[in-house]
Amino acid sequence: MFRRPMRLILMRLGVNGPKPIVVFGNFLHRCVRPLAVIDVGYLKKYGTIIGVYDGRNPVLLVAEPEIIKQITVKDFQAFADRRSLTTEHPIINKALFLNTGDDWKRLRTIMSPTFTSGKMRRMYHLVRECVREMCDHLDVIAGGQPINIRPVHQCFALDVIASCAFATKINAQSEPNSEFVVNGRRAMDFNVWQMIPSFVFPKWLNRALGVRTQFVEEPSEYMFTMARHILANRRRQTGVGKEYHDFIQLLIDANARHTNNNNKSIDLSDDEEEVVETQQKLYFGTKTMTEEEIIAQSWLFLLAGFESTATTMAYLSYELARNPDVQQRLYEEVVEAMDSEGEIDYDRLHGLPYLDAVFSESMRLYPVATRLEREAGQPVVLKTSSGADIPIFKGQLVEIPVHAIHRSERYYPNPNQFDPDRFLPQNKHLIAPYTYLPFGTGPRNCIGNRFAIMEVKLCIAHLVKRFRFTTTAQTESKLLYVNLSPALVAKSVTIGIEKR
Repeated sequence: MFRRPMRLILMRLGVNGPKPIVVFGNFLHRCVRPLAVIDVGYLKKYGTIIGVYDGRNPVLLVAEPEIIKQITVKDFQAFADRRSLTTEHPIINKALFLNTGDDWKRLRTIMSPTFTSGKMRRMYHLVRECVREMCDHLDVIAGGQPINIRPVHQCFALDVIASCAFATKINAQSEPNSEFVVNGRRAMDFNVWQMIPSFVFPKWLNRALGVRTQFVEEPSEYMFTMARHILANRRRQTGVGKEYHDFIQLLIDANARHTNNNNKSIDLSDDEEEVVETQQKLYFGTKTMTEEEIIAQSWLFLLAGFESTATTMAYLSYELARNPDVQQRLYEEVVEAMDSEGEIDYDRLHGLPYLDAVFSESMRLYPVATRLEREAGQPVVLKTSSGADIPIFKGQLVEIPVHAIHRSERYYPNPNQFDPDRFLPQNKHLIAPYTYLPFGTGPRNCIGNRFAIMEVKLCIAHLVKRFRFTTTAQTESKLLYVNLSPALVAKSVTIGIEKR
């Protein structure tokens, strides 16, 4: 039932791991405990190289920095793809994160200029307006009963997505039952009973069982229809002189540049040198994005930007409430940086060292991606720190347990303590390379990390300026996480909010 060659290799090399059970391997552990908690236990019990099974598929968990560098950078061509998840949906399977090989290279090449700092400046005012609406909402409820802050941050994330990706104003804080909000939330409800077969069973069996995708299709179709209407309207408005700075327009523009310039000319006033380098490394062919591919990326913006942003901000609010000294120090830095009207521009925001340290430490404790995943596209040999060789066969899954690495005493003193000083400029050099991976690393890192950082920093800066987060009798002493979630999602994050 399990691949004996791989098990023999692991045994011969002394790579240990939990005993798998027939059919499901070690996957069912996730039904009773969050994956993040499981991985922390694995590292403590088995070390930095661990063998586990998703169904009958052997997976190598790697928590050694040098091997992580080998997988994500040095031998990237051998590990360029993620697991090929089961999806038969004609649009969903065109999303960037589900693509592999040449299609992924082409999409990444076209999309990379969309997320430069120049483009982020264009969307800055859209995010700022969403922050203003969130603060107005909190003005009403501040000083009242303790609240679960996560739904509030979810509404903010949906406001940003609607404005920046779908050119739509929704004000989710005051209209939580609007069509966009309801469908946006439902689109994030993974179908657990289809997710398990996708991880455990081979593709042919999933097709036979009628497993199309892990995503709930009806609300996703609503988002696809919205994107189609926006694209149709933009085509009709071509040449009328109206400018848009939302994500769909940036994709349209990036696609047009790719067509007109054959990817040989990039506006260097807008796109940094590292983006040019990335384009040169990843460029493949001259094929542009289809309309369905653009629609798929707008849906991906929702998928990647909703729960990840909401949970990140909830965790950050929680830690600020539990650490009033950190909150006060951050408040003083933010107030000093704001102008006479209480505003802060893009460059000043990203030049605040303590805000960056607080954000970075929160992402260390609560990385959105519990694991990074790569699938070997060819045979390769991994070198361990002890000098041993681990031969990897084509199709082998290798995963990096990000959360467990971030919480490991091997790499961080007092790893469960919230200590932003770790990430101050004078201390950053103490963090070992490839042990801080909230957005991944290498050519397949999170393409939207600049946007996410801008969004969270801008929101937290204004929240801290206007409000004080506090603990209450209902505040969780230890957060409880959702089982079988692909991300690190807390069941509840309860804090108090007071006006300053």
